[in-house]
Amino acid sequence: MEYYELRKLDEIIPLKKQNPFAPRHLFRLLVAGTSESGKTSMVVHLLLGSKYPKIYPWMSGEKRGYKMPKGVNKNFGKRYIPCDDLIVVAQYQDEELWEAVQCFYKFIAMDKQTPWYEDVRFKLIGPEELPNISSFKETGRFTFIIFDNLAGEPLATQLKIIPFFRLSRHEGISVIYIAQHFYETHPNIRANLKYISLHHGCRTLDSIKRILKDMYDNYEPLAKKVYEVIKKHFVVIDI
Repeated sequence: MEYYELRKLDEIIPLKKQNPFAPRHLFRLLVAGTSESGKTSMVVHLLLGSKYPKIYPWMSGEKRGYKMPKGVNKNFGKRYIPCDDLIVVAQYQDEELWEAVQCFYKFIAMDKQTPWYEDVRFKLIGPEELPNISSFKETGRFTFIIFDNLAGEPLATQLKIIPFFRLSRHEGISVIYIAQHFYETHPNIRANLKYISLHHGCRTLDSIKRILKDMYDNYEPLAKKVYEVIKKHFVVIDI
């Protein structure tokens, strides 16, 4: 996937590096890393994809008054997770990155006549507003739900989240849980993951070994490689 740096809504730096991997529906992903480790930024790039930098001049008003470009949607990039409905569940809803995502999704759904139009919906809600998973039955739409730094919330909140990791594949839902530490997440969430993304600040080499021990027989040399990589980058593990 194309990977660019998002700073502000009115400022964007072009492509800096590329990664050919992005999860496909249906998936369950845990993203673990300390504050400022880039974990939320990585998730946002999956949501915006290569489409964001290509339509940004129109979205920001920089090309206001320009003749509408002709062409099909593929000329304007793509979102790496092509969901119909995006729900972000967060205790703190003033995150600038979520504001960028919200503006982007609102813009591409605004006008059916534009070549970048997509029928998408975005919601940013608190954990107390999380609906029961049964409400997503037979909607005919792919839903993507992100749980942003909710590991510190009460057990009652975790018990509302767990069904989305146990049953999401039956309801056409993909889910991501963002946390500062791998083992602060509920064990029932960890037991139903398809991918793990480890970022800077995942504690010690021993903690990496502990994570990989249940997945690989020869985990020690792999753990050393992962530990070195996440000092500067991040590692996505396909369980």
